[in-house]
Amino acid sequence: MFWNLKKNANENLIADIIEEQNIDIALFAEYLSTDFSTVTDILGDEYRYCVGYGGCEKISLLARTSIQVSVRREQNRYVIYTCEVDGDKFIIAGAHLPANPHSGPEERKIVIRDLIQDVNMLEKEMKHYNTIIIGDFNASPFDDELVAKDAFNAVLYKGVIMQQESVTVEGKKYRRFYNPMLDYISEKNEIYGSLYYSSGATTLYWYCYDQIIVRKPLVERIRDISYCRKIKSRRLIKDVAPDKSISDHLPLLVEIERGVCNA
Repeated sequence: MFWNLKKNANENLIADIIEEQNIDIALFAEYLSTDFSTVTDILGDEYRYCVGYGGCEKISLLARTSIQVSVRREQNRYVIYTCEVDGDKFIIAGAHLPANPHSGPEERKIVIRDLIQDVNMLEKEMKHYNTIIIGDFNASPFDDELVAKDAFNAVLYKGVIMQQESVTVEGKKYRRFYNPMLDYISEKNEIYGSLYYSSGATTLYWYCYDQIIVRKPLVERIRDISYCRKIKSRRLIKDVAPDKSISDHLPLLVEIERGVCNA
């Protein structure tokens, strides 16, 4: 799970969604008003809060105690973890990229390039590409920050990355990510997006700013993606938009099949 908490204290709702959705790993943005000791007290010994070394106040992580989690890289807007669960080894990066209107695509690309450089170095060190980047990208799946070769280089269709894992431009090789979000956006299932904007009383805009992208070894192991609209009996939508007294973002839920990865 990933959830931008909008600097609200949502300890009980966090504990509820983790229990209700049987979450293994939960990442959070804008979390400084949340007392995670309260969350772990509610959940009991099964979960622990992973403390970084102080380089990032944008991202935090809560995980089952049965999962080995280590902080490996930490910058102002992202944290990169290594995780091991049931024999699977993962690299998981949580990110909260600069938001409009104070920043634009170029500012986000600066952060993305640093993030990708750190991811590439850690992949080389860990000798696998079981990599997940999840977070509030403050950009949509088709935006340049997501698709540019020198940014996330995220393709939107499985066939592309399965056929060609990397692309070479001017002699430089760029490894691709796969962005599965378009496959799960659906009016039928009310999976519109995670963030709401309105330019008037009757105009509704949903943005998929909260996203997940993965490297090729994990493409076929994604089983479900959804934006959570209700936690137990508490609706996260007020009228037509996220209830800002809880958060202006909906939680992003991702199910990845367990089993040993092929790097």
